[in-house]
Amino acid sequence: MQCSQSLRLRSVPIVTLYVGAEKTIYHVHGNLLFDVSPVFKAGFSGEFAESGTRSMNLPDDDVDAVERMLKWLYTRQLRLSDAVLEATSNDCCWELARLNTLADKYDIVALKNIIVDKLFKLYSVAESFSDAEPPKLSVVAYIYNNTARTSAFRKILVAWYTWGTCMTLYKELTAGKHLAQVPEFAADLAVSFALKSAFKEKNPMLSSSSMLHEKDSKEVKEDKAE
Repeated sequence: MQCSQSLRLRSVPIVTLYVGAEKTIYHVHGNLLFDVSPVFKAGFSGEFAESGTRSMNLPDDDVDAVERMLKWLYTRQLRLSDAVLEATSNDCCWELARLNTLADKYDIVALKNIIVDKLFKLYSVAESFSDAEPPKLSVVAYIYNNTARTSAFRKILVAWYTWGTCMTLYKELTAGKHLAQVPEFAADLAVSFALKSAFKEKNPMLSSSSMLHEKDSKEVKEDKAE
């Protein structure tokens, strides 16, 4: 069976990424990277300096997130460092949050949609634990500081805090103080509770994760053409 054009590796130009402050080196097949990221494709085009050296410096990017992204690029499988258990749930959320920031920065829509799928699964597993808590507010703050209002990750966090099983969180005296540290999230959460109470809205985390998937530029153009 022949490989598709996007997965062809023979005679494909290699590009080099220097990641983080330590300039960790990654050599990547250009066609795989360009197929999923219009930002990388533009960065290595003739209009940019990086195209001449076939290399790009990414000093502000998280090395672990880049490595996880590249593993997904070659295998199309996204694996977290730990199995999802009650004790590791927040660590898994942090990994997905950092990876989402990277995928958002380089407009890797396919990866962002897989992250949405992983979050739905993480929610499902976490809810099976007794007194399961939602992702910590440090994760929430990170996502709200690094995403746009339309972010699917934001919507998932709001739903998690609205329909999560650990409602005792809101009885704590410090709950309001902590929520005030992420005012945009607190506002979204207030609206979500109001819709849940007044209009009996159902938990979106019990529907299909594909409902929150983004469309890439090709899909958007096809929709407009129709």
